[in-house]
Amino acid sequence: MYFNRLILIIIVFLSFYASAQNKVFLYEMKYKPNRSKDSIITDKTVLDITTEGLSVFRTLHDKVSDSLKAKTGLGLGRKNRFENQFYIVKKLNVNEIQKIVQNIYSDVYFIKNDEKLIWKIYSEKSKLEKFDIQKAEVNYGGRKWIAWFAPDIPINDGPYVFYGLPGLIVKIEDEERNFSFNLIEVQNSSGTVNYRNKGIMISWTDFQKIALDYYADPFAPAKSLGIPIRVDDGQGNAIKPNMRNLIMKVQKDIRENNNPIELDKIILYK
Repeated sequence: MYFNRLILIIIVFLSFYASAQNKVFLYEMKYKPNRSKDSIITDKTVLDITTEGLSVFRTLHDKVSDSLKAKTGLGLGRKNRFENQFYIVKKLNVNEIQKIVQNIYSDVYFIKNDEKLIWKIYSEKSKLEKFDIQKAEVNYGGRKWIAWFAPDIPINDGPYVFYGLPGLIVKIEDEERNFSFNLIEVQNSSGTVNYRNKGIMISWTDFQKIALDYYADPFAPAKSLGIPIRVDDGQGNAIKPNMRNLIMKVQKDIRENNNPIELDKIILYK
Protein backbone atom coordinates (compact mmCIF):
# COMPACT_ATOMS: atom_id res chain seq x y z
CA MET A 1 0.00 0.00 0.00
CA TYR A 2 2.80 2.43 0.92
CA PHE A 3 4.77 1.76 -2.29
CA ASN A 4 1.65 2.00 -4.48
CA ARG A 5 0.81 5.36 -2.94
CA LEU A 6 4.36 6.59 -3.26
CA ILE A 7 4.65 5.69 -6.92
CA LEU A 8 1.71 7.97 -7.67
CA ILE A 9 3.52 10.68 -5.78
CA ILE A 10 6.64 10.19 -7.86
CA ILE A 11 4.71 10.22 -11.14
CA VAL A 12 3.07 13.49 -10.14
CA PHE A 13 6.42 14.88 -9.05
CA LEU A 14 8.17 14.02 -12.29
CA SER A 15 5.40 15.67 -14.28
CA PHE A 16 6.18 19.06 -12.81
CA TYR A 17 9.86 18.69 -11.95
CA ALA A 18 10.89 21.00 -14.75
CA SER A 19 8.82 23.87 -13.36
CA ALA A 20 10.74 26.58 -11.53
CA GLN A 21 8.83 26.31 -8.28
CA ASN A 22 9.67 25.47 -4.71
CA LYS A 23 9.10 21.83 -3.78
CA VAL A 24 7.38 20.56 -0.64
CA PHE A 25 7.94 16.97 0.51
CA LEU A 26 5.82 15.59 3.32
CA TYR A 27 7.26 12.75 5.37
CA GLU A 28 5.58 10.66 8.01
CA MET A 29 7.91 10.52 11.00
CA LYS A 30 7.70 7.85 13.67
CA TYR A 31 9.91 7.83 16.74
CA LYS A 32 10.24 6.33 20.17
CA PRO A 33 10.60 9.01 22.87
CA ASN A 34 11.82 6.32 25.28
CA ARG A 35 14.16 3.61 24.00
CA SER A 36 13.10 1.15 26.69
CA LYS A 37 9.38 1.39 25.88
CA ASP A 38 7.36 0.38 22.84
CA SER A 39 5.32 3.59 22.60
CA ILE A 40 5.71 5.35 19.25
CA ILE A 41 4.82 8.91 18.29
CA THR A 42 3.71 9.59 14.71
CA ASP A 43 4.01 13.08 13.31
CA LYS A 44 3.91 14.83 9.94
CA THR A 45 7.09 16.56 8.88
CA VAL A 46 7.83 18.85 5.94
CA LEU A 47 10.88 19.35 3.76
CA ASP A 48 10.73 22.65 1.86
CA ILE A 49 13.26 23.06 -0.94
CA THR A 50 13.48 26.42 -2.68
CA THR A 51 14.81 27.25 -6.13
CA GLU A 52 17.59 29.22 -4.38
CA GLY A 53 18.98 26.10 -2.72
CA LEU A 54 17.49 26.57 0.75
CA SER A 55 16.23 23.42 2.46
CA VAL A 56 14.10 23.56 5.63
CA PHE A 57 12.95 20.44 7.47
CA ARG A 58 10.56 20.63 10.44
CA THR A 59 7.29 19.30 11.77
CA LEU A 60 4.09 20.48 10.15
CA HIS A 61 3.24 22.10 13.50
CA ASP A 62 6.44 24.16 13.33
CA LYS A 63 5.82 25.14 9.71
CA VAL A 64 2.33 26.41 10.54
CA SER A 65 3.74 28.22 13.57
CA ASP A 66 6.46 29.90 11.48
CA SER A 67 3.86 31.10 8.96
CA LEU A 68 1.61 32.47 11.68
CA LYS A 69 4.52 34.25 13.32
CA ALA A 70 5.50 35.87 10.02
CA LYS A 71 1.93 37.18 9.62
CA THR A 72 0.91 38.03 13.18
CA GLY A 73 4.09 38.00 15.25
CA LEU A 74 2.75 35.08 17.29
CA GLY A 75 3.26 31.39 16.63
CA LEU A 76 1.89 28.19 18.13
CA GLY A 77 2.85 26.71 21.49
CA ARG A 78 6.30 25.28 22.09
CA LYS A 79 7.26 21.92 23.53
CA ASN A 80 8.81 21.74 26.99
CA ARG A 81 11.62 19.43 25.89
CA PHE A 82 14.62 19.85 23.62
CA GLU A 83 15.03 16.15 22.81
CA ASN A 84 12.04 15.89 20.46
CA GLN A 85 12.71 18.91 18.26
CA PHE A 86 13.41 18.13 14.60
CA TYR A 87 14.22 21.41 12.88
CA ILE A 88 17.02 21.52 10.32
CA VAL A 89 18.04 24.27 7.88
CA LYS A 90 20.39 23.32 5.04
CA LYS A 91 22.16 25.75 2.72
CA LEU A 92 23.89 23.16 0.61
CA ASN A 93 25.30 25.67 -1.88
CA VAL A 94 27.54 26.95 0.94
CA ASN A 95 27.79 23.59 2.73
CA GLU A 96 26.00 24.84 5.85
CA ILE A 97 23.67 22.77 8.03
CA GLN A 98 22.13 23.96 11.27
CA LYS A 99 19.95 22.33 13.89
CA ILE A 100 17.53 24.80 15.45
CA VAL A 101 15.92 24.46 18.87
CA GLN A 102 13.49 26.72 20.68
CA ASN A 103 12.51 26.80 24.34
CA ILE A 104 9.09 27.60 25.82
CA TYR A 105 10.11 31.25 26.14
CA SER A 106 10.65 31.51 22.35
CA ASP A 107 14.44 31.76 22.61
CA VAL A 108 15.90 30.32 19.39
CA TYR A 109 19.28 28.62 19.24
CA PHE A 110 21.31 27.58 16.18
CA ILE A 111 23.75 24.69 16.38
CA LYS A 112 26.10 24.23 13.45
CA ASN A 113 26.20 20.62 12.31
CA ASP A 114 29.64 19.70 11.01
CA GLU A 115 29.25 15.93 11.04
CA LYS A 116 30.07 14.56 7.60
CA LEU A 117 27.76 12.00 6.08
CA ILE A 118 29.84 9.22 4.55
CA TRP A 119 27.37 7.09 2.62
CA LYS A 120 27.81 3.49 1.62
CA ILE A 121 25.69 2.82 -1.47
CA TYR A 122 24.67 -0.75 -2.16
CA SER A 123 23.73 -2.39 -5.42
CA GLU A 124 20.57 -3.71 -3.74
CA LYS A 125 17.47 -2.24 -5.34
CA SER A 126 13.74 -2.45 -4.98
CA LYS A 127 10.89 -1.41 -7.22
CA LEU A 128 8.34 1.34 -6.92
CA GLU A 129 6.25 0.18 -9.86
CA LYS A 130 8.51 1.22 -12.80
CA PHE A 131 10.95 3.15 -10.64
CA ASP A 132 14.04 1.86 -8.93
CA ILE A 133 14.97 2.74 -5.38
CA GLN A 134 18.38 1.91 -4.08
CA LYS A 135 19.75 1.10 -0.64
CA ALA A 136 22.35 3.12 1.23
CA GLU A 137 23.70 3.28 4.77
CA VAL A 138 25.30 5.98 6.87
CA ASN A 139 26.37 6.54 10.46
CA TYR A 140 25.07 9.70 12.04
CA GLY A 141 24.54 10.86 15.60
CA GLY A 142 25.69 7.58 17.12
CA ARG A 143 23.15 5.60 15.08
CA LYS A 144 23.37 3.49 11.96
CA TRP A 145 20.82 4.52 9.32
CA ILE A 146 19.39 2.56 6.39
CA ALA A 147 18.09 4.69 3.53
CA TRP A 148 16.31 4.13 0.23
CA PHE A 149 16.73 6.79 -2.43
CA ALA A 150 15.21 7.29 -5.88
CA PRO A 151 17.83 7.98 -8.58
CA ASP A 152 15.00 9.05 -10.93
CA ILE A 153 14.34 12.06 -8.68
CA PRO A 154 17.56 14.06 -9.12
CA ILE A 155 17.50 15.89 -5.79
CA ASN A 156 20.33 15.06 -3.40
CA ASP A 157 18.36 15.90 -0.28
CA GLY A 158 16.14 14.20 2.25
CA PRO A 159 14.54 14.49 5.69
CA TYR A 160 16.33 15.91 8.73
CA VAL A 161 20.13 16.25 8.18
CA PHE A 162 20.27 13.55 5.53
CA TYR A 163 21.47 14.51 2.06
CA GLY A 164 24.20 13.73 -0.44
CA LEU A 165 22.81 10.70 -2.25
CA PRO A 166 22.30 10.69 -6.04
CA GLY A 167 18.53 10.95 -5.68
CA LEU A 168 15.86 11.99 -3.21
CA ILE A 169 15.75 9.97 0.02
CA VAL A 170 12.23 8.52 0.14
CA LYS A 171 12.70 6.39 3.24
CA ILE A 172 15.24 6.27 6.05
CA GLU A 173 15.29 4.68 9.51
CA ASP A 174 17.88 3.85 12.10
CA GLU A 175 18.91 0.24 12.58
CA GLU A 176 17.06 -0.09 15.90
CA ARG A 177 13.94 1.57 14.45
CA ASN A 178 13.81 4.35 16.98
CA PHE A 179 13.29 6.88 14.17
CA SER A 180 11.86 6.53 10.67
CA PHE A 181 10.92 8.95 7.90
CA ASN A 182 8.73 7.93 4.93
CA LEU A 183 7.77 10.17 2.01
CA ILE A 184 3.97 10.40 1.69
CA GLU A 185 3.25 13.45 -0.44
CA VAL A 186 4.84 15.92 -2.86
CA GLN A 187 3.60 19.42 -3.68
CA ASN A 188 4.57 22.48 -5.67
CA SER A 189 4.69 25.81 -3.88
CA SER A 190 5.09 29.36 -5.08
CA GLY A 191 4.85 30.98 -1.66
CA THR A 192 7.54 32.30 0.64
CA VAL A 193 9.23 29.80 2.93
CA ASN A 194 9.02 31.33 6.37
CA TYR A 195 11.46 29.80 8.82
CA ARG A 196 13.52 30.57 11.90
CA ASN A 197 16.39 32.68 10.61
CA LYS A 198 17.17 34.74 13.71
CA GLY A 199 18.64 33.30 16.87
CA ILE A 200 21.75 32.73 18.95
CA MET A 201 24.56 30.59 17.56
CA ILE A 202 25.76 28.07 20.14
CA SER A 203 27.87 24.93 20.33
CA TRP A 204 26.73 21.48 21.42
CA THR A 205 28.47 22.15 24.76
CA ASP A 206 26.49 25.38 25.16
CA PHE A 207 23.33 23.48 24.28
CA GLN A 208 24.01 20.91 26.98
CA LYS A 209 24.37 23.67 29.60
CA ILE A 210 21.17 25.39 28.44
CA ALA A 211 19.28 22.09 28.59
CA LEU A 212 20.63 21.25 32.06
CA ASP A 213 19.80 24.73 33.37
CA TYR A 214 16.29 24.37 32.01
CA TYR A 215 15.99 20.94 33.63
CA ALA A 216 17.14 22.31 37.01
CA ASP A 217 14.34 24.90 36.97
CA PRO A 218 12.18 25.23 33.84
CA PHE A 219 10.44 28.28 35.28
CA ALA A 220 13.50 30.29 36.35
CA PRO A 221 13.20 32.90 33.54
CA ALA A 222 9.52 33.52 34.34
CA LYS A 223 10.24 33.85 38.05
CA SER A 224 13.15 36.25 37.44
CA LEU A 225 10.81 38.51 35.45
CA GLY A 226 8.10 38.32 38.08
CA ILE A 227 5.70 36.57 35.72
CA PRO A 228 3.04 34.72 37.73
CA ILE A 229 2.86 30.99 37.03
CA ARG A 230 -0.56 29.43 36.90
CA VAL A 231 -1.91 25.99 36.01
CA ASP A 232 -5.36 24.65 35.21
CA ASP A 233 -7.08 23.00 38.17
CA GLY A 234 -8.92 20.64 35.84
CA GLN A 235 -12.10 22.70 35.96
CA GLY A 236 -10.97 25.61 33.83
CA ASN A 237 -9.66 27.72 36.73
CA ALA A 238 -6.13 29.14 36.80
CA ILE A 239 -4.52 28.46 40.17
CA LYS A 240 -1.09 28.95 41.69
CA PRO A 241 0.71 25.59 41.61
CA ASN A 242 2.96 23.88 44.09
CA MET A 243 6.19 24.85 42.33
CA ARG A 244 8.26 21.99 43.71
CA ASN A 245 5.73 19.43 42.48
CA LEU A 246 5.41 21.19 39.12
CA ILE A 247 9.18 21.25 38.57
CA MET A 248 9.47 17.59 39.54
CA LYS A 249 6.71 16.71 37.08
CA VAL A 250 8.50 18.47 34.19
CA GLN A 251 11.80 16.87 35.19
CA LYS A 252 10.25 13.41 35.18
CA ASP A 253 8.82 14.03 31.72
CA ILE A 254 12.25 15.08 30.44
CA ARG A 255 14.00 12.05 31.97
CA GLU A 256 11.44 9.57 30.65
CA ASN A 257 11.48 10.98 27.11
CA ASN A 258 15.21 11.34 26.64
CA ASN A 259 15.89 9.62 23.32
CA PRO A 260 17.53 12.27 21.13
CA ILE A 261 18.08 11.56 17.47
CA GLU A 262 21.74 12.55 18.06
CA LEU A 263 22.29 9.71 20.51
CA ASP A 264 26.00 10.47 20.81
CA LYS A 265 25.07 13.85 22.33
CA ILE A 266 22.56 12.56 24.85
CA ILE A 267 22.29 14.63 28.02
CA LEU A 268 22.20 12.55 31.18
CA TYR A 269 19.52 14.08 33.36
CA LYS A 270 19.49 13.05 37.02
